[in-house]
Amino acid sequence: MKKILSLKYIVLSASLLLSVIAVKAQFHIIPQPVSLTAGKGSFLLSKNAVIGVNKETEPIGKYLQDYLNQNYGFQTTVKVFEQIPAKTAIRLNNVWSNAESAYTMHVTPASVSISGNGAGVFYGVQTLIQLLPTDKSPVLKISACSVADQPRFGWRGLSLDVSRHFFTVDEVKKYIDVMAHYKLNVFHWHLTDDEGWRIQIDKYPRLTEVGSKISYYAKRGEFRKLDNLIDEGRDGFYTKDEIREVIKYAQDRFVTILPEIEMPGHSEAAIFAYPQLGCQDSTGAKHRVRMLDPSEYTFKFMEDVLTEVIALFPNQYIHIGGDEAEMVDWLKSPTAVALMKREHLKSEKEVQSYFIKRIEKFLLSKNKRLVGWDEILQGGLAESATVMSWQGEAGGIAAAKMHHHVVMTPLPYMYFDAPQANEDLEPIGWNPPVTWQMVYNYEPQSKELTNAEAEYILGAQGNIWNEKVPNVQHLEYMVYPRALAVAELTWSPKNEKDLERFGWKMKNQYGLFKLWDFNARLPDIDGVDNVITNKSRFKLTLNYPLQGAKVRYALNGKMPDNNSPSAPFPVNINVPLNDSIGLRTFTTWTLNDQHVRQTASIRRVSIKPAHQKVANLKPGMAYEVFKTREHDIAKLESEKPAETGETNLIVPVKPVTDGYINWVKIKGFIKIEKEADYELTTGFEVSPALFLDEVPVIKMGLNTYVEPQKALLHLKKGVYALSGHYIADKANENQTLIELKIAGGEKLYPKFYLMH
Repeated sequence: MKKILSLKYIVLSASLLLSVIAVKAQFHIIPQPVSLTAGKGSFLLSKNAVIGVNKETEPIGKYLQDYLNQNYGFQTTVKVFEQIPAKTAIRLNNVWSNAESAYTMHVTPASVSISGNGAGVFYGVQTLIQLLPTDKSPVLKISACSVADQPRFGWRGLSLDVSRHFFTVDEVKKYIDVMAHYKLNVFHWHLTDDEGWRIQIDKYPRLTEVGSKISYYAKRGEFRKLDNLIDEGRDGFYTKDEIREVIKYAQDRFVTILPEIEMPGHSEAAIFAYPQLGCQDSTGAKHRVRMLDPSEYTFKFMEDVLTEVIALFPNQYIHIGGDEAEMVDWLKSPTAVALMKREHLKSEKEVQSYFIKRIEKFLLSKNKRLVGWDEILQGGLAESATVMSWQGEAGGIAAAKMHHHVVMTPLPYMYFDAPQANEDLEPIGWNPPVTWQMVYNYEPQSKELTNAEAEYILGAQGNIWNEKVPNVQHLEYMVYPRALAVAELTWSPKNEKDLERFGWKMKNQYGLFKLWDFNARLPDIDGVDNVITNKSRFKLTLNYPLQGAKVRYALNGKMPDNNSPSAPFPVNINVPLNDSIGLRTFTTWTLNDQHVRQTASIRRVSIKPAHQKVANLKPGMAYEVFKTREHDIAKLESEKPAETGETNLIVPVKPVTDGYINWVKIKGFIKIEKEADYELTTGFEVSPALFLDEVPVIKMGLNTYVEPQKALLHLKKGVYALSGHYIADKANENQTLIELKIAGGEKLYPKFYLMH
């Protein structure tokens, strides 16, 4: 009887699993809805379908009509009703809801119904768009389902720097379009900086006559060499009519535009146009001037500029920058020194605070609120300021504790000018690589905040700085797919985050990217990892999620290119392994002749069991903690540990903040009960050093998403000596040190195999 019950349980479990897989296979909506239930059957959308709307949803109905026409050639009809008939193919209903931007959607074989208030119906339409097939056909098949959804955060942002390289109105519109498709709702428009002033100001025409043509003047030798740009720059500016056009376009897509006018630093373009704005030097020294002088002329000038900006932009916030101000210049400025004496300011940081507070007072008089980068905390935070935390999280945490609103946009996670993979294989960028996994794993509400303080976190934002981004194809490559991770982490419930599911959904977006002619970076081939193995053959199957992709690969350490022989996926590699192999891949797909390159090293080693009896061992592994300033682990051999203990998962050590570091050494054994092939990896995002039988199997300091590494080992029954070390800090806090599984199977529980 027990056997029969067990069999029934197994069959039931398998059925449930298949049901979950079926749902997963049908729906790849980003961001993940709060609630999604699969229905039975499908709705067939025909070319001449009617989109039923009421007065409030008519603009959204026309938006959907235009989308279907542009992308599928459908000639649908939008009809306005007081009560939309139930038989109408697509019904867009405006209904009141307490939840901002919430919507429900029901797809049945008979019709599609979307209900919500304000932006809610629009977001429901975006979910519907992701359910449409990407292949054009006379009838579009949409899987039946029910969705109930609303955003976690109100600020779901993405920036665009048009100062370093100018982007046209049409290019900006397309950028906003794709933001809207993924329910991102704040477009941060970085309009001014050292390399260009991009917004028309009537009272000060030289800002665009001169300040928008910095690359032109640089070529003539009248401006410094633009050595921080990838090329000679791209000039241009937006007229006020063009600004209004973009604002209207964004409003129709429920996207708010946040304009940024940089001050008091990053102002070289404005100073080049109007030199009297620049910080004066009482020593007479000639140097690059990027700082505004805190003079009455400057304040009047910037108030005039902001008056015209405010007249254009209807939103609540104005961003005034405030970052990377070279405040020491003020100590040589007669104007700033006099200001410090008059206002009893003790340091240049207090001059920064004075400057920001004065601009804040002006903005408040115009019913606007100030947003600034986290440097505006220096010298004292303006009373009503909202802080964008970019230098890590510290500024945002401090501001939230002071009960100021915060947008989290920290390095490295939210900076998309960084490479997306190994920097040697990617276009040039700033900072170390930031992968989509790193973006997705970011949590805007820090554990350091109480629940009440966390309420001051408005949301998060991805940023792109365009010194190294000369054109729109490169821009799209750098921002996507990482922006999809921002969309999900700011919209979906925290407990709904699932990295593996998101990765699968993300790869299913490329049909849409191709439909939109949008140059998102192609995904990597899974499994191209650095491998340590004791096996005599190397076997790997190269699979790829995009149909029609091809791969060129080599095992001699040399990177293939477009001229190398190609093969369709999947590709089976099965070769003898005597010492080491340098695997190189070059993957292409049918998207703007784009390619991605990957590398991996496969090295053969010998791993021997230890001469140790299991009966003499205890569960868990031993660890030692060394609190020190020493960064060389070898120099700690003679030191006594500050702490010792035993653990099954992670060493329970909190990071220190007083200039010291916590080195952790581990020692023990891995117990193998059954001879088989095993895979050993680490759950640390930044890897520890791990040794098996004193052979290095995991190299320290590599990011697991950028340079994945694993040991593929055939292990006999017995115990194997394990050791390792790492620095305990926030990068690995609460992460699992060691992960072991039977190759191709489930992970094993550390408490069953770790011994000491």
